[in-house]
Amino acid sequence: MSVIVGFTVLLMLILLCYMSYRLFLRRKPIILLSLCLQIFSVTLALISFLNDVNIIRTNFIEACYILFGIVLPASFLTYDWIKMVRKVKEQGVFQGFIEAVQRESNAPDTNKDKKHLRPIIGERQITELIRDLNLNKDDIQKNIKKSLTQANVFISNKDYDNALEIYDTLLKLIRNCPSLYFNHGNICYWKGNYGDAVQSYRKVLEVNEFIISDMETPKDIFAVVKGRDKSENNKTAAEIKYEEFMVYYNLGNSLFKLHRYENAIDAYGRSLEINPNLEDASENIARALMAFGRKEEALEYYKKIVDNDTGNYKAHLAIASLYIEMKRHQDAVNELEECIRLNPSEAEGYEALGRVFAEMQKFKQAVEIYKKLVKLVPGEYKSLYNLGTSLYHSGEKEEAVECFKKVVSINPKSFNAYYNMAIAQDELGSQEEAISSFKKVLELKEDFIEAYNNLGIILSTQGRHLEALDIYIKGLKKNPEEYSLYYNMGITLSEMGRYYEAAEAYKNALEIKPDEYEIHYHLGAALMEMKKYSQAIEVYKSALKFKPDDYELFYSMSIVYSLLNKHDIAIDNLKKAFELNESLREDARTNRAFNSIKNMNEFKELVS
Repeated sequence: MSVIVGFTVLLMLILLCYMSYRLFLRRKPIILLSLCLQIFSVTLALISFLNDVNIIRTNFIEACYILFGIVLPASFLTYDWIKMVRKVKEQGVFQGFIEAVQRESNAPDTNKDKKHLRPIIGERQITELIRDLNLNKDDIQKNIKKSLTQANVFISNKDYDNALEIYDTLLKLIRNCPSLYFNHGNICYWKGNYGDAVQSYRKVLEVNEFIISDMETPKDIFAVVKGRDKSENNKTAAEIKYEEFMVYYNLGNSLFKLHRYENAIDAYGRSLEINPNLEDASENIARALMAFGRKEEALEYYKKIVDNDTGNYKAHLAIASLYIEMKRHQDAVNELEECIRLNPSEAEGYEALGRVFAEMQKFKQAVEIYKKLVKLVPGEYKSLYNLGTSLYHSGEKEEAVECFKKVVSINPKSFNAYYNMAIAQDELGSQEEAISSFKKVLELKEDFIEAYNNLGIILSTQGRHLEALDIYIKGLKKNPEEYSLYYNMGITLSEMGRYYEAAEAYKNALEIKPDEYEIHYHLGAALMEMKKYSQAIEVYKSALKFKPDDYELFYSMSIVYSLLNKHDIAIDNLKKAFELNESLREDARTNRAFNSIKNMNEFKELVS
C-alpha cells in the first residue's frame, strides 16, 4: 500500500467531512453535487489503498481523483475563508467559518407570540444617532442623516429589507456607534432574524463598554491621536449604562423568540436591575418561565406583579390562564371575575370564564357568561357557538338549536354548528331536520366521520336501511380506515337479516380496531345467526381478552355451548354470567336456546 495514496485518502476524507458539514449548513444543490463527486473519488482511493490496486495510475482516473477529491472541495474551503475574513474586517464580529442558512427558529412572529410576548422597545431617534456618531464634518453628517431619515421611512412602511440594507452599509463605515447597532438589532427582530438581532444588541453593549472605558481614560496625546475627545459625547457613563435596560430588554425578546428561555430570563433580569419599573420585562420573565415549563415560578412572578399593581388586567388574565393549565379551576374563576371587574368591556375575560365553567361542567353559569359576551360582541359567531354548546349541555336543547341557527346565518360554513344542531334536533325528535342538518355538515366537510355515523343511525332507526348503507359506503370512500363506519354498517346489515355481509363488515372493522370488544360481540351474534357456532365461540373468547368481566359475553357463550350440546361448559359460563349480573336469570328461564339443559338440576338451581 502506497504511503502517498494513504496520505491522499486522509486528505480527501478531511475535505469530505468539511463538505458534509457545509451541506448541512447551506443545503445547496451544487454542494450536494460536489459531495457526490467527492464520495466517488474517495471510493476509488479507498479501493486502491486497501487492495493495493494501481487503479489511479491512468491519467484520466488520476485527473478525476485530484479534481473531484481535492481541488473542488478545496475551492469551497478557500471561498469560505476569504468570505469569513472579509466579514470580520467589515463588521468586526466573527460569525462562523461557514454562514448558515436561516433556520425555522428565526421565523417571523406567530399570532400566538404576538399575543403573549410584550413588544420590543422602539428604535433610537435620529438625533441620538447623530450625537453618538461624534463626527465633525457637516457634509458627512448631512449624508448620514439623509440615509437614516430614508431608513426611518422604510421602517415606518415596514420595508425592513431596504432599511436593513442602509444600516448594513452604515455599520461597515461606522463601528463605534451603539445606536446604529441598536436600530440594526430592531430591524433584524422585525424581520424575524432573531439570531442577527442578538448579535447586534450584544454589539451595543460591547461598544458601550469601549466608550465608557475611553471616557474614563485620562486625556493624553494618545486620546487625541485616536480622535476620541470625551467632550464630544454629551452622555455620561451613568447615562450610557442606564440606557442599556432597553438593550437588555430587546435582547431578552430576541432570545425568547429563539426559545432560549433561560438566557432570555437573564437578559430581562439585567434590564430590571437597571430599570426596576419596566413592567414589560417582568411580564416577559413570567412568559419565559411559562414557556420553559416552570409554571409555579411563573405564577409567583405574576402574583408579584399584581401585588405591585392590583389593577393590572393582563397580569390577572395571565394568572387565570396558568390556573386553567394547572386545572385549578376555582382559582381561575376568581381571577377571571376580577378581570371582568377591572375591564368589563374586554371580551377575553368573559370568553375564558365561560370556557372554565364549561370545563367544570357548570353549564348554567357558562350560559350566563356567554349571554353577556354575546351582548358585548353581537354578531360574533364563536361566542354564539359557545353559548349554543352550553345551552345544549345544560338541557336547554330548543334554545341551543335556535342559537346554532344564528351561528350558521352569520357563518354558513360552520360545519360544527350544523353538526351540534343536528345532534340536538335528533334528541328533540325532529329527525327530518336532523337528517337535513347532517347532510349539510357533509356538504361542508366530506370526511366528517361522526356525521356519517349519526346520519346512518337515524336512517336505520327509521327503517331506511338502504339509504343508511349508502351513507356508510360514502363515508368509507372518504375514510377507508375508519372502523366505526364498518361497525355501524354491520349493525344495519344485521337488522336487514343479511348476516353474511354483516359478518364481513364486522371483520373489516376488527382488522382496523382489533381491541374493540363490542365488534367481537356483534360478530359473534351474526355468526350464531349463521349457525357457525364454533366460530362464534372463538370470537367471544377473543372479546373476553379485552373485557374479561363482561356478563353479556359469558351469557352468549353459554347459549352457543348449549346449542352445541356442550352442557357442562354452558352451565359454567352461565354461572359466570349470573355472578356478574343477577337479572339474567329471568331471561334464561324463557330462552329457548337453553332447551337442551332446562331439565338439568344444575340449570334449575341456577335460575331458581
